[in-house]
Amino acid sequence: MIRLLALIVLLLAGAPAPLAAQDQPDIAARFAADAAQHVRDLGDLYSKRGFTPPKMAQPTLEDVQLYLAEQRDDDSPGYPEGAAVLFYAHHEGKLAIYLIDRSGLRAFHETAITAAGLRLSANYYRLDLDVDGLARSRAPQWIGSGAAPAPVVSSSKASGQTPIADILLPPTIRTGLLDVRHLVIVANGVIASTPFAAFPLTEDEMLIDRMSITVSAGLFDLDQMIRPWGKLNAYQGLLVVGDPRVPTTPDWRVPPLPGAAREAQMLAERVAAEPLLGEAATKAAVMERMGAARMLYFAAHGVSDPRDPLAGGYLMLAGPTREEAFLTAGEVQRMRLRADLVVLSACQSGLGYNHDAGVIGLARAFQKAGAPRVVMSLWSVSDEATLYLMDRFQLAAMVHMPAEALRLAMLDARKKYPEPALWAAFTVFGTPR
Repeated sequence: MIRLLALIVLLLAGAPAPLAAQDQPDIAARFAADAAQHVRDLGDLYSKRGFTPPKMAQPTLEDVQLYLAEQRDDDSPGYPEGAAVLFYAHHEGKLAIYLIDRSGLRAFHETAITAAGLRLSANYYRLDLDVDGLARSRAPQWIGSGAAPAPVVSSSKASGQTPIADILLPPTIRTGLLDVRHLVIVANGVIASTPFAAFPLTEDEMLIDRMSITVSAGLFDLDQMIRPWGKLNAYQGLLVVGDPRVPTTPDWRVPPLPGAAREAQMLAERVAAEPLLGEAATKAAVMERMGAARMLYFAAHGVSDPRDPLAGGYLMLAGPTREEAFLTAGEVQRMRLRADLVVLSACQSGLGYNHDAGVIGLARAFQKAGAPRVVMSLWSVSDEATLYLMDRFQLAAMVHMPAEALRLAMLDARKKYPEPALWAAFTVFGTPR
């Protein structure tokens, strides 16, 4: 009776109803198979990171629905009202998309596309945004041996390639998203590395206009105990790092980041913290303080290397040599952190090796070390535009959950910098709770 009344309320409110019961058995069986493969992929991902996989229960559609509906106490809050999970499963040339909320399965779509086709569409989208143009202009430049020019490809508009937004958000899924306010995405690396915030939802709106967005580490994580976000109180244990003086190496040409220094100083002044800037932002000083910090904030250069994500993905800090200055993903994941939030206001901090269960790189390393939420970037970001966006984010996160704070910051930044390449690079990895 309660479920029936809830359904009637949804219909009267104009929200799309869950799929009819007769449509669900086959989809439920398909979800079970995809969830089982997802758990196996997660186990393989843990192994590739050098860890023993934890015991992971295989969630059903009903389990995910219950995760979203469960109400918890203040020490471990439930999901916010209007939350939904968008689960992508790609196997054997087929992409299955499941949209699930508290009422159950809201929408399902399946399409035929190869892994190569997904990568190609994602690469075309990056080209259309010209995010790699930003990378060439301000990111660290590799000048060591073996350097190769970036490949030249044509625009998706010229090639006739199906836009990645149309592949990942077909009409049935977009319709189901109309009443969602907090979207949790569970997907593999290629999909998880696309800027959903800038995807169109309606003719006049993008997803970011209606909902905050997070990328989850996996279905297994949806029911994990999460420390509540402390809002302004979380800033009291802040470690903030800005524009470290990167050592000279024969492999990298590293431009200064004056905006990052101002970003770090601005935050430190707001909460009366002592920032680590320039020469003081050494790897040794940062590692000494990281374990006790409630919040970690890095405004610095970051690098990802899909060929060697644990040793080749790192934050560029200060120090006399590369080994004494660069904090690698492999080093981070072996730490024990108590931070409730890590902000990586750095280039490419959300990239790495694209695995079937997600991305192996810096963001997941911080999550593995114990941080439930990581703000990460999907491409090399503009110093000036990032300073503006992070100024808005810092203020908004004092009163909102990080995912919602980032959404509000993006909306403000979009007014000043309309191009998505300048405001859509960041996303929250972890949980919206």
